[in-house]
Amino acid sequence: MIIMEADMEPIKSPNFPKSVDPTYGVWIVSTEADCEGRSAKRLGIYEGHIDEIALHLADKAMYSLFFSRYEAIISIPGEATGANVSVNLSEIEKVDIAALNSMFSERPISVRPSNYYHSFEIVGDQDAIKRKIALSKLTEEERKLLGIE
Repeated sequence: MIIMEADMEPIKSPNFPKSVDPTYGVWIVSTEADCEGRSAKRLGIYEGHIDEIALHLADKAMYSLFFSRYEAIISIPGEATGANVSVNLSEIEKVDIAALNSMFSERPISVRPSNYYHSFEIVGDQDAIKRKIALSKLTEEERKLLGIE
């Protein structure tokens, strides 16, 4: 859905089914961020017809608006591939380990300071994760020889 100002009326478009109408979709919209066009400024993600979105953002365009279709790819995490990793969470301004431990209190991990700027480290059950990683490298034959099912 396009976010519009209260007094702005959307342009009426033919009612094509969404899957057939190539002008309808979820779009990542950007424009040039400088007069030489060497950088881009992301204006947001919008759902709707290209013309409606473009006319709504007309005052934000440097020279032109760039549309690229947004395809949400949702992945469900599988098995752990590492025992710890540094994470930067853009929604927090200051890394506060006590607050992060509270935030992750219901999760089977611990949190500790990271050596990287504005980051913290997520630490899983080291032994269990290392065991799973090692077992995942075994062939079916090796698993049978070791009696692991």
